[in-house]
Amino acid sequence: MTRLTRRRLLGALSLSTGAGALSIAAREFGPFASDSESDSDGDAVAFDPAVDGFGFDNYATPPESPSPSEFVSRSDLRDRLTSVVSPSVLDLGGRSPDGALRSGIGAIVDRLLSNADWLFGTKGYCYGMAAVAQWYAEVPTAVPVDRDSTSEITRIDVPADRSATPVRDDIERFHRSQFTNVDSWVQRWPLLRPERIDYRSQARELRAAIDEYGSAGVTITGENVVEGHYLLCYAYDEGDTDVTFAVYDPNVAADEYATTATSRTVGIDTAAGEPVLGSYAEEFDRFLFTREDRVTNEQARADRSERSR
Repeated sequence: MTRLTRRRLLGALSLSTGAGALSIAAREFGPFASDSESDSDGDAVAFDPAVDGFGFDNYATPPESPSPSEFVSRSDLRDRLTSVVSPSVLDLGGRSPDGALRSGIGAIVDRLLSNADWLFGTKGYCYGMAAVAQWYAEVPTAVPVDRDSTSEITRIDVPADRSATPVRDDIERFHRSQFTNVDSWVQRWPLLRPERIDYRSQARELRAAIDEYGSAGVTITGENVVEGHYLLCYAYDEGDTDVTFAVYDPNVAADEYATTATSRTVGIDTAAGEPVLGSYAEEFDRFLFTREDRVTNEQARADRSERSR
């Protein structure tokens, strides 16, 4: 199958209007990409959730996972945060900068560990599914089972006639990798102080990542950060005062993206510097892109490749 490039997708978007056009254009133009078209123009291969998304939706496992603190110690997390966080971002509350820093860092560490402990493989594998779907789209030879596309993987435990479960293993390994990388934790701490997220910069960084790789992941959450979710942005539509990102949501199986009615988006009001949560607005009020997720995933890819030798 010839893959849809991002330039061709954006050309399709320019012919349509409205947020829904993002998914509609991907559905209508994706299967009919010209056989003569190549990626020689430097465009990243576009992520198509109807093809590159999993054929099953997000899943959960019984609470038998290890504690994140077995992989990332409290002291290591505290030391790394201390090296990157300035007292100016904390509420001094009449204390000295050093005192405020110690107290503030301690509170952040406690909250991060508490959140991770609750989420460590027991409340769904959205991060792992998004990261692995992204990998399989970028490197089709990484798919460990005999399927023409990720969307044809309709069960988490495949092949069903074997004891090995390579797809499940990939998803759960990638999912847990986010907890073993201290910098992954550090880069997400602004979600605890969303007023400090620079969404104009986020818009620029997300567009650049999608241009470079074809997709980019974002953590989306609300006041209760524990109730977070992970999405994969794969295309964008830029207006004069806003930018809208089409997203692959691992909670939705690939076949639902094959219909023109399915459209999931987040966005940024670049004039106001505020997030636009679209259909997620009732549950979430902030999101964050960090390039550290890519670093974490690249390491997980390398680790799996090493094990496969």
